[in-house]
Amino acid sequence: MQNDFAIDRRRFAALFAGALAAPLIAGAAHAQTATPQPIDEGRFVSINGVEQWIVIRGADIRNPILFVLQGGPGIGAAFMAPIFFDWENEFTIVLWDQPGGGGTDIRNAGNPGEQSLDRYTRDAIAVAEYARERLGQQKMVVFGNSWGTQLGLELIHHRPDLTSAYVGVAQAIGMRGWVEGYRLALEAAHARADAAGIAALEAAGPPPYARFEDFMTRQSYVFPPNLPATDAENAAGAAFAAAAFAPPPPGASWVAPVTPPAGYDYGAVFMRSAQAMFPVWQDMEIRDYGRDFSMPVFVFQGAVDINTPASLAREWIEEINAPAKAFAAIPGAGHNVMAFHQEIHALFRQHVLPALGR
Repeated sequence: MQNDFAIDRRRFAALFAGALAAPLIAGAAHAQTATPQPIDEGRFVSINGVEQWIVIRGADIRNPILFVLQGGPGIGAAFMAPIFFDWENEFTIVLWDQPGGGGTDIRNAGNPGEQSLDRYTRDAIAVAEYARERLGQQKMVVFGNSWGTQLGLELIHHRPDLTSAYVGVAQAIGMRGWVEGYRLALEAAHARADAAGIAALEAAGPPPYARFEDFMTRQSYVFPPNLPATDAENAAGAAFAAAAFAPPPPGASWVAPVTPPAGYDYGAVFMRSAQAMFPVWQDMEIRDYGRDFSMPVFVFQGAVDINTPASLAREWIEEINAPAKAFAAIPGAGHNVMAFHQEIHALFRQHVLPALGR
């Protein structure tokens, strides 16, 4: 929300001649800038010629921007606004429904357009630029989740000037992660004597995969329900669903003003994007981004994540050079680590805010 109140300094000074004028003007200016400037808006924005749904919420636009890059693609981000309510006093939250998911997909009649790393990177950069201009704020934390970590690394690699810090959760590593995840999934299937799972995984074999069906076989055994969830995952997942999917209040800013057509299938929408993007995911190699980063880098990983194994994410953090860096494993969390948003928020307060000078 832009503050429309402004002081005409010349008229004000003309009314108060002499020595009192300067301190009065300075005091008035200070009072103006000290007033919180909240924002709560959702709107479609033309991003590289495509209408895309962007939600911006925060208690004061002078706070650092938290640009959330959701996993998927094929899954919107705006629906997660309620889980960030507690963050809004410290950050201005930017939630973007990437092409192929959420309100953006519905607005564009289920036509995501080009689905490539280059296209998503260009769009992410354009959204980051839009958010900084809209808010008049330079400090931005790029916060990637799963696929969003690959996209986030692309963003900070191509435009480090836009970024004050990078945070990855469910951090993608590259082919070593895909292979290690397959090994762990097969090991877990053996441990629980899951004959059907063992047979399916062995038939698909380890990555890389040329066939989407084999890729999805691996994926189906690195997540619940085929991979039993921990008690902590079950509890966090239930709380996440209760917060994120509760009926929103009338006029909620994060709900896109579009109606899905009859028969719109969110699961099928995700699968469409997954099929288009799985070769891109497999081609990622985290070491291609180098070891030297100009901004603080943090990774908060699920301790029992076998899709993007925590051990490899920790190894990467230990290898890189950055002004500040940290790794934390969240006990009981798997790849769906965003369900543990309260624990992630605590880690932001411990590591990220101090790195921003907050």
